[in-house]
Amino acid sequence: MDLRDYTSAGQKQALPDSRAQALDILAMTNQELEDFLVNEYLENPMLESVEHKENEIMTSIEKFSDEGASASYAEQHPGNPEDEDLGGNEFSAKTGDQLRESLLGQINWKEHSRHDLKIMSYLIDCLDEKGFFTYDTRELAATSGYSQEDLDRCLAVLEDLEPVGIFSPDLAECLIRQLRAKEIQDPILRALLREHLTDLVNGQIGNISRHLGISTIQVKEYIHLIGSLNPRPVMDIQRSEASYVVPDILISRSGDRWSVEINDQWMGEYRFSQYYMNMMKESSDPELTAYFNERLERAKSVMGWVEQRGRVIVQVAESVLKRQEDHFRHQGPLTPMKLTDIAQELDIPYSTVALAVKGKFIQYKKTESLQSLFTSPV
Repeated sequence: MDLRDYTSAGQKQALPDSRAQALDILAMTNQELEDFLVNEYLENPMLESVEHKENEIMTSIEKFSDEGASASYAEQHPGNPEDEDLGGNEFSAKTGDQLRESLLGQINWKEHSRHDLKIMSYLIDCLDEKGFFTYDTRELAATSGYSQEDLDRCLAVLEDLEPVGIFSPDLAECLIRQLRAKEIQDPILRALLREHLTDLVNGQIGNISRHLGISTIQVKEYIHLIGSLNPRPVMDIQRSEASYVVPDILISRSGDRWSVEINDQWMGEYRFSQYYMNMMKESSDPELTAYFNERLERAKSVMGWVEQRGRVIVQVAESVLKRQEDHFRHQGPLTPMKLTDIAQELDIPYSTVALAVKGKFIQYKKTESLQSLFTSPV
């Protein structure tokens, strides 16, 4: 598809599906494109992941598995905090302790006694570094001086706090609680997490498929669903409040030469599946061959649209750079520039430029919205 083939977004309803899809992809940010490609990969057997994104997900799960948890506060200080004088503001968090501050801040103090609040503070200190509660309340009762009944009652309150999964006994239960919060009630997925987490970490998709009686494609879909969950809920609290924007376009300069590229190194890389290509060639079933052909054409179209998107965005960014070079190099004022200026230079529709810059961020010395570089409204 040539750059000039992109048509006004307002005419999408009258376009063939392929043209409308190309426009949608052009408007996507890199993160949106990655999500789109993951879905295509899961649904289309003719596509395979070069870097095996599910392996990255399993590596993340392995990293935060139950092994190697650091000692908790309770393990180091098993005594009864009731004996300590916590001062006038006794339930305030320690300076810089975001975990305690966040958790205690969610509790409605009017609904609980002073005694229960002390127990909850104690139980928060029993969390391990991942946000899991790995202790038996009966054992804690023996060392803390609190009754098991009181510990269980207070623990039940803490288990309902945010982020979802905090105070879970292990990784599997943490992920299951997050699924429950998303209203995903899938007994097979729960069985996968409770009974086959080791297989998941080791990449034993075949074992999981056989034991649960599901296809390997279904296992891959489960893996990507699990990848959307948080294996370490405490990270949500400890993460800095500052938000960071991932740029879609990177600009670099070497000597007098500029370079503009799409920031897609972190994204998955996809190719046509040789296995299913061979299966299509060897198949004697006309219906199966037709299905593979249809899926192959879809895969080719998607990859073509993605490549075209990259070329359009780079060319638009290069044109913007040429006009705003002083701004990029010296943080100078913006040169007057409109979408029509870029469209005329590249001989493409105005709407194509609008889609190419929509939601995109560009980075040189700092990250800024591509739209913000135009001096007239975009």
